[in-house]
Amino acid sequence: MLTWRRKLVDVGLLVLVNAMWAGQYAAYKTATDAMGPITVSVITFLFATIALIPFLLHERRRSSAQDHLASQSKASLSFPRREGWSRQDITGFIVVGVLGLMPASAFLAWGTMRSTASNAALIYLTIPILTALLAAMILGEKMTGARWLSIVVALCGVLILSDIDWRRLNLASGRYLFANVLILLACLSSSFYNVYSKRLLRRFTPLEVLVFGYSIAVVISLPLLIWVEPLTMAQIRGYTAATWFSVMILSVFSWGIAMVLWMFLLKRLDVSQASVSVYLLPFLGVLIASLTLGERITLTMLIGGLMTLAGTILVTMSEASPA
Repeated sequence: MLTWRRKLVDVGLLVLVNAMWAGQYAAYKTATDAMGPITVSVITFLFATIALIPFLLHERRRSSAQDHLASQSKASLSFPRREGWSRQDITGFIVVGVLGLMPASAFLAWGTMRSTASNAALIYLTIPILTALLAAMILGEKMTGARWLSIVVALCGVLILSDIDWRRLNLASGRYLFANVLILLACLSSSFYNVYSKRLLRRFTPLEVLVFGYSIAVVISLPLLIWVEPLTMAQIRGYTAATWFSVMILSVFSWGIAMVLWMFLLKRLDVSQASVSVYLLPFLGVLIASLTLGERITLTMLIGGLMTLAGTILVTMSEASPA
């Protein structure tokens, strides 16, 4: 009973995480109308770090109190115990910052500005597949029949749901090729970040992985920002309330709360399991638009959305938790 209850919680959290991620595309679009993609990424990671630091400090205080109690009662610890930072730890965070965080954010913002919505939607469907392949290569996760079946079911559902204009779809067109490559690299970077973070979670808490990773991403991006997109006070004063609101959505929800929950789930699930839920994004985006903008949900959209949800439930409920 407890195992099934835990799995139901995992499914609910996966839906909640993807609901918060669903708003990032509109937020990126609004923000990049006024800011460059590197500027959006740097400010987003900076604000997300600032928002998460109080929670990290609270976690540290809890960890210290727990260490004290554990030393007296010989109880087991809920937080990873470390004896200082190793060179491998430092290298790991630099790797996720350089190869994971910045490309995943900046390339996605840059690519969606230059490509079509149909191209971007189709390329984004590669994330669970790329994640599964990287998880097998880096973490040694096994792709079971249930996992491949869940990917197929969810992929079919999202293709039914997605309003992709197949006539305008031209991934190899010279006009959109560069932008499509950027989006694909963003998907690959996002998959790599998810997989490599699983390794970091063996020694660090989810909040530590996020705050340390975001901080390094900001530091390594500042020279690029100064070189490619130097900011002036006139530019900053020209940003509208909608621009700042979009950045806050990205910082607090997409890269903040949603990522904290996502890291928590990665400690409980294999990366290839959790990544199938990414296919919920289009359906949740449509559902949010229906609730907020009054857009109509058709029967086809509903069928596609239920199939993506079925794929997420299948991969989460059909296997024992690895943690």
